Amino acid sequence: MKFLSVACALVAAMLWSVPIHAHHSFGGTYDVSKTITIKGKMVQVTLRAPHSFLYVEVPDADGTTKQWVIEGATAAQFARQGIDKDAFKIGDPVEVVVNPSRSPNSTHGRLIQITRTTDGKSW
Repeated sequence: MKFLSVACALVAAMLWSVPIHAHHSFGGTYDVSKTITIKGKMVQVTLRAPHSFLYVEVPDADGTTKQWVIEGATAAQFARQGIDKDAFKIGDPVEVVVNPSRSPNSTHGRLIQITRTTDGKSW
């Protein structure tokens, strides 16, 4: 009986030490089988955890503008790629490749690549 108690305690300790990663799936929110490219100007950058957001104003064919919300990595992950609060200036022209939202007519996307078109710098 004592052996069974010790074995159960060891198994419980091992399970307790295994990290559990609970996170929503990008595939549930965005259509990861598709990519689209949008061109516009940067209007806001929010670098934070667990996800950062880039806001891009994109002109439509009829001349109106829509604000796209681009979801990306954490601020720390972006920093490792050279993106910090000074990487983009408000008004910078950008070209962004995203996975589009699964919601029809949504202006949300998951960041795949962003290029500042004034100098070709790409992340």
